[in-house]
Amino acid sequence: MSDDPEDEVHLIDVIADELTLARAQLDAGLPALAEGTLLRRLSWLDADGAGPSDEGDALRALLAEALWRQGRPAAARRTIEAIRPSSPQRRLPITGVIEADVLAAAGERDRAAGAMERVIDAIGADAAFEIRGGMPGPLSWPLPAELRAEPARPSRPPWAQPPASDPDEPTPADDQRIAVARGRMEEARVAYVAGDLERGDMEMSIAVRLEPGLAGDGVSIIEPTLGARPSAERLLLYGDLLRAAGRRAEADEAFGSAAERRS
Repeated sequence: MSDDPEDEVHLIDVIADELTLARAQLDAGLPALAEGTLLRRLSWLDADGAGPSDEGDALRALLAEALWRQGRPAAARRTIEAIRPSSPQRRLPITGVIEADVLAAAGERDRAAGAMERVIDAIGADAAFEIRGGMPGPLSWPLPAELRAEPARPSRPPWAQPPASDPDEPTPADDQRIAVARGRMEEARVAYVAGDLERGDMEMSIAVRLEPGLAGDGVSIIEPTLGARPSAERLLLYGDLLRAAGRRAEADEAFGSAAERRS
C-alpha cells in the first residue's frame, strides 16, 4: 500500500436507506414511487425470514401513508392493521389521521370520529391540518386557527340579558364523556386484537356505560371475538350491547344462551 495520501481509496455507500428514501419521495409528491420502494424492502424482509420487527412496522406505517395519499383507503387500512397493536407506529399522529379517514370511508363513522378526536387532543387542529396536507376525505376536520372565520359580534346591547341556553344542546362535559367512551372502545378493540379478551370486555363495558349510543359499534367489535361457544359472562355483555343498540330480539336470545351456560 502506498504511503501517499493521494493514492488512498475512499468508499462511499450510495445505497440509501429505504425509509429515508421513501420519506423523501412522499415529501416530493411521489407516493406511487414511495410505495414501490417500501414494498421492495418489505419483500426483502419476508424473503429473508424476518418476523415482526420495528423496521417492518415503520415500513408499513409509511406504506399506509403512501397508499392513503393515492386515494386508496381500503389498502391503507389493511396495511395499518398489519402493524403490531403494541407498536409505537400505531400511535403516530399521521397513523391516527389515516385511520380516521379510512374508517370513515368504510362507513364506521363513530370509530372514525373517535380516532379524529384522539389526534386533535394529542397535537391540536393546526398540526392535524398540516399533516393532512390538503388531502380530501370523508371527515370534516377542524380548520386551523388562521383559517377560521371570526365569530359575529352580538348585536344586543351590553346591558341586555344573555339568551337562555338550550337544555338539549350538548355541553362540554357531554363532549368530554363521549370522547372518553370512544377512547375506551378503541382500547377494547386493541385488547381483542392482542387476544386479551378479559381486558377488552372490561373496556367495552365501561365504554357503553359512558355512552350507550356507541353500543352498535361495540356489537360489531365484539362479535368476531365470541367464537363458537362463548362464556355466560361474555354472552351477558353481548346481550347488553344488543339491547342498548335497540336489537331486543337478538339480546333476548343472547341472554337465553347465557342462562343455559349457567344451568
